[in-house]
Amino acid sequence: MRKTAASKLFLFIACLLCCTWSYGQALIPIDSTSINTPVSASIDRLNHIYIADKKGNLNQYRNTSLIQTFSPQQMGNITLVEAWNPLKIFVFYADFQEYVFLDRFLSASQRFPAPELSRYSGMMTMSYDNNLWIVDYINFGLRKYNINFGDYTINTPFDLILDPDKYEITFIREYQNLVFISDKNSGILVFDNLGNYLKKIPAKGVNHFSFKGDDLYYISDSTLIKVNIYSDKKSFLPLPGKALFAFLYDENKLALISESALTSYLIKEK
Repeated sequence: MRKTAASKLFLFIACLLCCTWSYGQALIPIDSTSINTPVSASIDRLNHIYIADKKGNLNQYRNTSLIQTFSPQQMGNITLVEAWNPLKIFVFYADFQEYVFLDRFLSASQRFPAPELSRYSGMMTMSYDNNLWIVDYINFGLRKYNINFGDYTINTPFDLILDPDKYEITFIREYQNLVFISDKNSGILVFDNLGNYLKKIPAKGVNHFSFKGDDLYYISDSTLIKVNIYSDKKSFLPLPGKALFAFLYDENKLALISESALTSYLIKEK
């Protein structure tokens, strides 16, 4: 029995070492800049990084250089930023129950009231067809709202997916015709673009995630964890310190956002 247990432990450690992403690689700091306490972040397809701070500002960076800032007249905590399309950046305010579309100059033409869409939207993001995915806490489900028709087209209840008494939705994003929702208490839920539930990625405690290629990645215990969204294969990269957000960009660069700094690193072969 002892030998079997030891063998299982050895195989587990060997497997972990084989799939460790950081093997033979090192993080080389490139540059860093001070920032205010970040509450949300995103990256666009041009690799600009967007950081929303506690003062209600949304700052756009290229590497660690500040390019421009969105400072609305009505300040408030930004719950979610989706900037993948740099010509139409989506900003959601849960406290105000409002959302905003920004252009590439970070200018907003209008703020739209979310209560018209749902009695209470806990989390919201833009879909690839320029409509809205909504996590509705009152109806307890994932809903899709068609902006042009002014009506819901998809409604997927969470009753059989989440514990209604124990859940904490932290982020939502559509990627490669899939919708990903992180619940801190159970993992990352995956739906198709028709709202059908597909699977759950076992990753508890996730506040934010992003994508590169076919990989989803998130921070856990000062480690960047990558998960292939189709095969579920995982890899790991230990981080040099505590970070709130992480973004992989270009071919071999990593941006880490902490409470007080945005730092870019080169991922280099040893």
